[in-house]
Amino acid sequence: MCKNIKTDELENQLSDIENFSDYIEKNGEELISDSKIADYLNSLITETGCKKSDIIKRTNLNRAYVYQIFEGRKIPSRDKLISIALGMELDFDQMQKLLKYAGLRPLYARDLRDAAIIYSLKNGGGFNQTNCVLFEQGLRPLE
Repeated sequence: MCKNIKTDELENQLSDIENFSDYIEKNGEELISDSKIADYLNSLITETGCKKSDIIKRTNLNRAYVYQIFEGRKIPSRDKLISIALGMELDFDQMQKLLKYAGLRPLYARDLRDAAIIYSLKNGGGFNQTNCVLFEQGLRPLE
């Protein structure tokens, strides 16, 4: 399993290596790949006790698309991952970790749209409530 090497250390190793294959061999468990995102999402399902059918009911996401994401056949956009996190009822820290794990920009309080999402999330808002906050501010809703 992951050794939890700090990202800075991984970056430093990339400066010092002669062969990229050696880097992969040494740090493979630390590296994120598309299939690992599905694994991470499935571990969150287990951890939260949420069901995929619940996520679909709580969001406007297409049923087949959600299942493809959890099977690792589709890679979700940032908005879709935020929607899934809201559908799973993840808290702010869990959502930030999920976004970072997926290699996506975490929610940023200086970004107006992200700030609206953070506000809704920290005030117990789910997918629909978050979209209401976004709509009220004239911002693009989540997909």
